[in-house]
Amino acid sequence: MPPRPRDEALSEVVGFVLILGVIVVALSLYQVYAVPAAGRENEIAHMNQVKNRFVDYKIALDSLWVNEKQGVLLSMAFDLGTGAPATGGRAFSLPILTPAGSGGMVRVESGGAWLTVTAQESGNEDPTILIEDLPLGSLTYQSSNRYWVDQKWIYQGGAIFLSQDGGTTVRVGPSIAVAKSGDNIDLNIAPIHLKGSDMIAGSGPVRIETRMRQGTSSPRESFDWVNVTIEGDEPTVWAWKRAFDEVRERAKNDWDVNLPPVSGEFPGGGEVTLTVKPPNGNGKVYLTRHSSNYTVTLHGAASLAE
Repeated sequence: MPPRPRDEALSEVVGFVLILGVIVVALSLYQVYAVPAAGRENEIAHMNQVKNRFVDYKIALDSLWVNEKQGVLLSMAFDLGTGAPATGGRAFSLPILTPAGSGGMVRVESGGAWLTVTAQESGNEDPTILIEDLPLGSLTYQSSNRYWVDQKWIYQGGAIFLSQDGGTTVRVGPSIAVAKSGDNIDLNIAPIHLKGSDMIAGSGPVRIETRMRQGTSSPRESFDWVNVTIEGDEPTVWAWKRAFDEVRERAKNDWDVNLPPVSGEFPGGGEVTLTVKPPNGNGKVYLTRHSSNYTVTLHGAASLAE
C-alpha cells in the first residue's frame, strides 16, 4: 500500500519562498530610498568641504600678498569625491547596501580671463594703461556627483565663483576695495595671477601647492577715474559682472558712493568694465595696486598609509 501524500515539505518550501520575497522587497526599498538618501548626504557634506577649502585657499593667498611673503609654499588637500577608501576593507559592506562613490576633477590654468586697468590723469588726453592683458589664471574643481547636483568651484583673480545648473554666482568677492575720503575715493585692487597647467581627476585626495613668486605694491597714485576691465568668454564675463555689481553695492551701502553702472558686451561675452570715479567730478581717485604672481602645482596623494 503506497504511503499517503504529506504537505509538510511543501509548506516549508512555500514559507522559505515567502521569507525570501520579503527580504527581496526590503532590500529593494532600501536601495530605492535609503541608499540615494545616504549618497545625497555624503555628497552635500563633500561639497561643503570643497567650499570651505576654496575659502581657506583665498584667505591663505591674500595673507601672502598682504604680508609680502615671497617664496612661501602653501599646501592644501581635499578629496576629489566620496569614493576614496578610508580603510583597507570593511566587514559586511555590500555594494548594494552602500551608495556609489562620487568623483571630481581639479584643474589649474594660466589663462581664462585677462585683466586691464586704465586710468585718466589730469592734463593727459589719452588714458594711461596701468595693467594690460594680465592673464588671471584659475583653479577649478568640477564634481561628478551621482545623487546631488554637480557643482563647479572657481578661484580666479581673488574671487570665488560657484557654477551649476541655475547659473553662476559669486561666493566670495574679489579683492577690490572702494572707500570715500571727503570728495575723493580710495581704490585698492589686487591683481592676482595664477600660473600653472595641470589636471587631476578621480575620487581620491589631491594636494594643491601654491608658491608666491612675486608680490609688489605700487605707490598711491592720483587719477580722475579708473577702469577695471575683464575680458573672457561669456560665463567668465557674466561671473565678473556679478562680482563688479557687488563692489558697486558695497561702495553705496558702506560709503554712500554711487559708481557708474557696470558696462560690458552682453550677451556673447567679450568684456566687462568697472568704472570708479568721484560722483561729483571734483575729487580724485587714489589707486593702490597689490600685484602678486603665484605658481600652482597639483599632486595626487595616497588615500592609505602603509
